[in-house]
Amino acid sequence: MEIIDNRIDSGKAFDWGRTSEEYAKYRDIYPEEFYRKIVDRGLCIDGQNVLDLGTGTGVLPRNMYKYGANWIGADISPEQIEQAKRLSEEAGMKNIGNCLMK
Repeated sequence: MEIIDNRIDSGKAFDWGRTSEEYAKYRDIYPEEFYRKIVDRGLCIDGQNVLDLGTGTGVLPRNMYKYGANWIGADISPEQIEQAKRLSEEAGMKNIGNCLMK
């Protein structure tokens, strides 16, 4: 899905789908401290349902999985969702669902 917005990169088209596989490999960049700060605020923990809008390849849900929340990741890119599903399935993460936003 090509996106064109004159406010971003002088209107040059970009498509997250074309880079989804590489994005999935290299995007997991946040330190553990970032996730602990979320949990310390009582967010994204056991018993909660969390919607991650613009989830991309599902970095946040996968890294927060161990804290017990049920996750739905939504994104406009089918290729990003495909990578999110693949990565969460490979990791055996069953309480992460992914959907395509239109």
